Amino acid sequence: MLIEIQCDKFAPEHQIIRFNSGLNTVLGSAGGSNAIGKSTFLWIIDYVFGGESYYSLTDDIKKEIGPHTIYFTFEFEGQPYYFYRSTDDPKSVYRIDKERHFITKLTLDEFRRFLFQEYKIGLPALTFSEITERFFRIYGRENTLEKYPLLVKPREQDEKAVDFLLKLFGHYKILASIKFMEEELGIKASQLKSRQRQKVDIDKIESNQKTIESLRKRLQKLMKNSEEAQLAMFGFDTQTFERITAVQKELNSIIRKRNRLQSQLNAIKSNITDSKAETASEFESLLRFFPNANLKAFEEIEHFHIKIREILGEEMDQEIYRLQPLIEEYDKEIRRLNRKIEESGIAKEMSERVLSQCVNVSKSIDRLEEETAELIHQKELQDARAEAEQKLEKLLLQQTEKLGEIQDDINLRMETINGVVTEKQETAPLLYITPQKDIIFETPGNTSEGTAFKSLVVYDLSVLELRPIPAIIHDSNILKRIEDVHLEHILERYQSTKRQVFIAFDKADSTTEKAHRILEETAILRLSDGNELFGRSWSKYETND
Repeated sequence: MLIEIQCDKFAPEHQIIRFNSGLNTVLGSAGGSNAIGKSTFLWIIDYVFGGESYYSLTDDIKKEIGPHTIYFTFEFEGQPYYFYRSTDDPKSVYRIDKERHFITKLTLDEFRRFLFQEYKIGLPALTFSEITERFFRIYGRENTLEKYPLLVKPREQDEKAVDFLLKLFGHYKILASIKFMEEELGIKASQLKSRQRQKVDIDKIESNQKTIESLRKRLQKLMKNSEEAQLAMFGFDTQTFERITAVQKELNSIIRKRNRLQSQLNAIKSNITDSKAETASEFESLLRFFPNANLKAFEEIEHFHIKIREILGEEMDQEIYRLQPLIEEYDKEIRRLNRKIEESGIAKEMSERVLSQCVNVSKSIDRLEEETAELIHQKELQDARAEAEQKLEKLLLQQTEKLGEIQDDINLRMETINGVVTEKQETAPLLYITPQKDIIFETPGNTSEGTAFKSLVVYDLSVLELRPIPAIIHDSNILKRIEDVHLEHILERYQSTKRQVFIAFDKADSTTEKAHRILEETAILRLSDGNELFGRSWSKYETND
């Protein structure tokens, strides 16, 4: 809790201000004077809690007071922590010891995180300032409008205020999941039901797949068909086919005959030898093994063989002479028939038609496969999106349930507090949050100004008692509009809370006796004309006595 604020620019009697647990009142004079420093001091409290509006809110303090230092002390679990902030270095907070010796310098965010931790808020989705800006209601801040207690400013969208409540009540995970799904789907959750969903033509996928299968069979048939089937496929007449077939058969027959003649010719040529045996030397070698052999008989036999070879050689030459022209004639006929087939153009045309058909079929298959793959991909995306939308719808349902719980908790606590404040004589304010995050806050049957401000305070007290709000601040512009009989019980509720409440109030003697006593008992700072916070009021003309 905050236990002390000091500033040497304050009037001498106000330079050290100490605080209580529970209610702390900045009390104005009976005349209800303004410009004495009540709201300014509340802004200083906001400043020591890490706020940034003090000293920048108006130019009056800069002009009239100039740069100055605010010293302050917090205490947590019996341990005091001493700090100061200088108005000429507003982004820094300096930690010091009791004798004001420097310990360390903190950034403003580091200081806020320190308070966040020490106040045991335990809501990592929120920052310290996000909480205080909604419950530190000081004149000059836009959160004092009695009809919109949930909004930090009139222009704030209801959705943002509702999201704050979800985070404050510990349901940030649902919010984060919804935001993630919205980003993944590329739409806001509010657009989910009105969105026109495009459906993929599943029948088209099945039709394409059947067509692809049929085309593949056709391509396979084109690649493997016989010439006869191909000719029939491409529209050639029977006579043309028979004529070309006859030519082809004749050509094949001549090729076979020519090949047989060539084989005979090759065999004859391989049997002709021009070399003669060296029989004399061979026979002489024979005598070494058979000295009594009759060499003359062997020579006569060999001579006979030579004569035979000469006769056969002549016959083989004659056969070669006969075969060669026949082979040449067959070659001529083969060339003639080949030309005849080529001149018919049927082979070329058939080849081109087969190729063209194969290419066209392949292109059709490729196109259909590409189209089908895209349709399947779109179907997968559609299914994934449908699944994601179902998940988002489930999250939205969970969010609506949590909002219902938050709404019920706050309404129940407001009913309890309002029953005490009005002694059960008036209806309690009601909070209603729609699934679309619109806010309705009203007191049924009572639209008076006093009731509206009373309901604002009842709302703040309810949330303070339900959630880890570090403190609340209510300025006099809120409290002075509440009926005295209700104010008395509100002050009692302030006083009994376990957290600190800081209020500004004047005309204490115009309230009920009990309310007056509470205000006097809880006053931590008394201000009046001639007893201003800074020792003077620069809004009034100076007079010469």
